[in-house]
Amino acid sequence: MSVTELHKEEHFFIVKNGEVIVKSDIQQELLEQISEKYCKGQETFEVQEYFVHVVETSQGTLFTARSLKQFNDIDFMNPLSHKLLNSISDGVTICDRHGKILFQNDIDIEIVGIDLRGRYAKDVIAEGLMSDSISMKVIESQEKVTILQTFINGRCFLVTGQPILDEDGKLQYVVAITRDMTQLKLLEQEVQKLEDQNENFKCKLQALHNQESRKSSLIAVSSAMMQVVKRVMRVAEVDSTVLIGGESGVGKEEITKLIHAYSRRSHKQILTINCSAIPETLLESELFGYESGAFTGASKGGKAGLFEIASGGTVFLDEIGEMPLQLQAKLLRVLQESEVQRIGSGRPIAIDVRIIAATNRNLADMVRQGSFREDLYYRLNIIPIEIPPLRQRRQDIIPLVNHFLALIGDKYGIHRTIESSAMKVLEAYTWPGNVRQLKNMVERLCLLATQPEITVSTVQQELDSNPLVIRQVDNTVQQPNVQQQPAVPLFVGTLKEQVAMFEKQLIKQALSEHPSIRQAAKALGCDQSTLVRKIQKFQLTRHISYQE
Repeated sequence: MSVTELHKEEHFFIVKNGEVIVKSDIQQELLEQISEKYCKGQETFEVQEYFVHVVETSQGTLFTARSLKQFNDIDFMNPLSHKLLNSISDGVTICDRHGKILFQNDIDIEIVGIDLRGRYAKDVIAEGLMSDSISMKVIESQEKVTILQTFINGRCFLVTGQPILDEDGKLQYVVAITRDMTQLKLLEQEVQKLEDQNENFKCKLQALHNQESRKSSLIAVSSAMMQVVKRVMRVAEVDSTVLIGGESGVGKEEITKLIHAYSRRSHKQILTINCSAIPETLLESELFGYESGAFTGASKGGKAGLFEIASGGTVFLDEIGEMPLQLQAKLLRVLQESEVQRIGSGRPIAIDVRIIAATNRNLADMVRQGSFREDLYYRLNIIPIEIPPLRQRRQDIIPLVNHFLALIGDKYGIHRTIESSAMKVLEAYTWPGNVRQLKNMVERLCLLATQPEITVSTVQQELDSNPLVIRQVDNTVQQPNVQQQPAVPLFVGTLKEQVAMFEKQLIKQALSEHPSIRQAAKALGCDQSTLVRKIQKFQLTRHISYQE
């Protein structure tokens, strides 16, 4: 076939200002069809059995129409298309409606190991060069197909075939994308390896966290608390008596645990004695012990006091300002002579304990008022440590919140997050109950939240409805007639259900504010036995440092 015969159905015309100024012997009907289908900016499109190419020139818009029948297997794509398909990282093959492979990009030839251009897919299968043909499956089904295909080089590939239809909905070409599964398998193995490493690191971090948690759960980020921690680490190495001061709930017991954990006594036990939780009539016998027959009801054989039991370790005297004056003299002897004397005995017993005391009261004022012994105060106050309130170390609030979220997740299996704006509300709050109040608030937010993320509105609502009233001991003495009524939180349900929920919340709050059930019952204005029944009714639990 001559060049003239090959291009005998190739036509052109030029349009300028909406008028045809030059044209070949193109049929008027075809010219009108091309003009109607053309949209400004198009470079190529098809009309009937013609392929139209559009070029903007200085003379006007040039339209070239070429019969689709004149295209052969080589020039069905322009050079740019070849470059683009060869730049793809996956293998690409294109075949016609008969299964003849018209194009195969360089990557496909490389990964498959065969040059299939110009061959029919069914012949390649018959020769055993590949296990199956995606092109034949697409031709048969006229739909997109994905298979695993094995080639003569033994490599397995994921191949996806996509049908390309003409304007009449008939299959014109099949495009196949070949993806080497070997690389994906390597990536999958690498991901699994990283996941294993991550799990290993997670276990190690958890082990380190557990190890540190056994020492102390103290969180210190602010400069004020870092100064406290530095002081604690210095005094932990010696056996001097320490007096820890600070408002209620600032973390005095955590500081004590930290001192003990880094002292030479860390392998021994630490005993916590809340001087306000034990009735005055029992405090002396509990601290110093008694001999058989020392008083009515004394156990046969006597009983060792807590100082004896803790010998070799550390004794933490919490709320030391509540200790009666008559016992302060005996405690002074323990500090000075390192010995105790049981009730009903004249024989001193040598002990080896380190004493750490804590109070939220001003002992110096109590000394001036005559309610605390001056000599005992100076004996206890060898190394004073003052813990600043939470409102003076706001940098610690967000780390504490995250710490409590993790603890609650481990305890209840409830995992919550708090949005940044809600964190800012928590950080700005004054926290009169300090760390204890913050911990209770975070736990309440987690347990009551219905969504995984706690919002600012939820936090604000809980803060507004919080009935917490901090009563310092000295404030109670100086202002016995001042009573603050807690705000009533909003509940849902019947009157009986709302009353029960409100009662439960008040009891939980009282238990969190007071170190013993006796004090909590006193604060609530009810009998201890009544409070115990309520605790059982609402299935509440708490840790009490001394069991009454």
